[in-house]
Amino acid sequence: MLKKFIILFILAIFSLPFFPQTPITIMDGEINYLFNERLTGSEILALRNGEVVCNSIGKLKYSRINNIPEFTQLTSAVKKVNPNHLAEIIKILPYKNYRNLTEIISTMLRDEKSYTMAPYFIDGDGDVHYIFADARLETIDTKGGKEIITERFLMKPLDYFTGQIESKKLGNYFFYQMKNLNRVRYKSFISAIGKNKMIVVISIFRYGDNWIIYALGGVDIIKLPFIDKRIDRAFYRRIRSFCLFTFERLEESATKDEEN
Repeated sequence: MLKKFIILFILAIFSLPFFPQTPITIMDGEINYLFNERLTGSEILALRNGEVVCNSIGKLKYSRINNIPEFTQLTSAVKKVNPNHLAEIIKILPYKNYRNLTEIISTMLRDEKSYTMAPYFIDGDGDVHYIFADARLETIDTKGGKEIITERFLMKPLDYFTGQIESKKLGNYFFYQMKNLNRVRYKSFISAIGKNKMIVVISIFRYGDNWIIYALGGVDIIKLPFIDKRIDRAFYRRIRSFCLFTFERLEESATKDEEN
């Protein structure tokens, strides 16, 4: 039962939207500043073609980003969790097409629908199942230039848990973090994930003529022989689905904003 639950849980963890493949121009020097040698030639080509690059990396040390100021807050947050399952998502957008991107995502990620409308699979009957079955806003506060939101989430088959969302927007820089404030339980008595052991972080900033979008989603969960690789694959697919969903909503909002 526990093994089955963990597989189901990983299948239901996260969700981010998919932009159209708009080619972008980014110089080799800019690529080398932002990313390390783990970013392959095919991935660089994909980014230049406007595609999303997603990878299951397991540990932060296998990420494709360099140690630069724009990523410091993001990597520091992930190090505190020290997840054993970690996925990264990279997207580059032309600034001229998305001038108000940070305002759009800041508003969007305060919207409960950004969580409850993120699909994770469609069953044989054609019914869509969502990563978060429920999201209830509890408090909003501003502290030290950050907006801090506490929200109750329901991720079936888990019980409700409290998540803390922190976001900061400073000019052409936006940072987002969500993590669990209490243990995530199954059937009220089985502890699945410890406090502050599940995290999603997003860093968005302007660099030259482009927006750089980089996200990490991770969880520190019990390692089980024989099914660990299966859990990792399922977790990665959920992270990717969340990112593609969120990117799609961002693109739709940006398009409407430009039209107005």
